[in-house]
Amino acid sequence: TAFVWTEEGAMELKLSQEFLTENDCYQAGRKIVPKGIMVHSTGVAQPDPQGFIRRWNKPGVEVCVHAFVARDEVIQTLPWNWRGWHAGRGTLGSANNTHISFECCEPAGHTYQGGTMIGYDPKKNQGYFEKIYENAVDLCAKLCRDYALDPLEPGVVLCHAEGFQQGIASNHADVLHWFPKFGKSMDDFRAEVARE
Repeated sequence: TAFVWTEEGAMELKLSQEFLTENDCYQAGRKIVPKGIMVHSTGVAQPDPQGFIRRWNKPGVEVCVHAFVARDEVIQTLPWNWRGWHAGRGTLGSANNTHISFECCEPAGHTYQGGTMIGYDPKKNQGYFEKIYENAVDLCAKLCRDYALDPLEPGVVLCHAEGFQQGIASNHADVLHWFPKFGKSMDDFRAEVARE
């Protein structure tokens, strides 16, 4: 299924569905009442969401998100109100039980060492980042509208790193290892979601 979401004053968002029906998380079929949205990035230089979809759409894969945000599209991989496997566990529980999740696909051309991007060129990747960021903002705005979520309310829209700081996710740096390379913070992101 594919459709384009538009609203007066909003950007156009190309959204399609390719549910990970063979993934154990999908097979479990557990439901949640969405209380927020957790923003992730893949932590690997792979701009094509199909690479993840192919690897994750099988049994024995212990990760599953609701969507992948690519440069030109968003692909939904779980129903929004199903429990994903994206946050891990923190000292106070897991955002898996409360938050819709999506992965922002990172561009090709870099590697990682100790959680740090190596060989990443922000100038070269400016256009790529702007499209990913715009699609992520638009997706969050749509989900906030659909689930009556206030993106400016604390804990509603956060990234994996913030989830760890709040005790509801495992220790990951995303997206605070990437967004600041372009002068963007999660506060900026939340404000732009609220404007949309």
